[in-house]
Amino acid sequence: MIKICHATEAVPLLPESELLVWCARTVVPNKLKACIRQRAQESLDWPVLLNMARSHGVVPLLYRNLSTIASDFVPTEALIRLRQLTQASALLNQSLAQELVVLCKAFTAGGVPVIPIKGATLAVLAYGDLSLRDFTDLDLLIPEASIVEAQNILLVHGYERKTSAEEPSERNQEEGPHHVYIKKRGLSRVDLQWVMADRHFAFRLDRSEVWRRRIPVAFENHTIEGLAPEDLLIVLCVHGSKHAWEHLKWVCDVAELLHAHPVLDWKQCFASASDWRCRRMLSMGLFLAHRLLDAPLPQIVLERLKEDSDVQSLSRRMPASLLANSQDGISEEQATVLYFALKDSWWERWCFGLMLCRAHSHLATTPPPWFRWRTSLRRLANIIIPAHRVLKFLLSPAIRSAVNRWVPHVG
Repeated sequence: MIKICHATEAVPLLPESELLVWCARTVVPNKLKACIRQRAQESLDWPVLLNMARSHGVVPLLYRNLSTIASDFVPTEALIRLRQLTQASALLNQSLAQELVVLCKAFTAGGVPVIPIKGATLAVLAYGDLSLRDFTDLDLLIPEASIVEAQNILLVHGYERKTSAEEPSERNQEEGPHHVYIKKRGLSRVDLQWVMADRHFAFRLDRSEVWRRRIPVAFENHTIEGLAPEDLLIVLCVHGSKHAWEHLKWVCDVAELLHAHPVLDWKQCFASASDWRCRRMLSMGLFLAHRLLDAPLPQIVLERLKEDSDVQSLSRRMPASLLANSQDGISEEQATVLYFALKDSWWERWCFGLMLCRAHSHLATTPPPWFRWRTSLRRLANIIIPAHRVLKFLLSPAIRSAVNRWVPHVG
């Protein structure tokens, strides 16, 4: 076996995971093609590989590369199943893309600014092919001030709003304050967004500079608005870090965007990330894409990433479900303490730690083993949580409300 095909990670991947990672890209170098052919001849659990591809959202890429590079070594039933899943995904993507054009026209006619994020426009901007990026809904960035107008447009076009009671609990908390709409007698789902948030996380999408820098995107013989590549890169890295990079497709998004846009304004990118307090989340996404998928980065960016040892060590634990021992990984349930670890400054980090203690988070009292501040955070929790319970009992609601306004719950 040639050296490049050996696992060299400090936290190794499963054999099926390695093959999935090797195939999860639009451009496969010749050396990696040899690895793919060699691995396909080994004793693999093909049902496990197919299930991984589905859960990580990379079935189209896996099918495309296995069918062109190693089809003679892949079990026939596995290849047929991959083709069926890819064709079904392509049909859904095409349907959603057509609906996106209709809605963007309607929003423009109604005077509501809109920028599609992720999904269909990402498939075009990063992958260059609508069928290669798995997506199941339409995420639309709108100004928070235009929520009512946007909702009225969707209602006219046959959508109805999903209530919190109708949404699965995990989806309820996935993106925080957003409005979800389902088309009656249709397959389209629309998420109106202006912020990514959950109980312990908040990142504003509705920013004046984002709207000012938006670009035209040629899409389905039409032109719609899209995020500038630098802003899209930041949004992808923040979203992935928010969910502890649970799905490989989120790493692919970053890698393919970097391939498709090799000349980015890196000065602006890092300046925006610093202003938006997500510089280290950007670094995490860049390092993951470079390490796992060989995403191209300028030397000056690589040198900057090498200076952050925490980002390097943490990146090797994600996506957790690809690891030979998933217990070594960072699960999405632990994303809150990952967010702590990726705060840009000592001050932000420990303000967030204080908030976790005040929220009586179990992650503050029993941090995971990989968390290098676990002793300090646990000690803080052992002080703050009992004190918070006493104060909650002693102080009046009015005073507690004033304290909560002074020390916000979301960092």
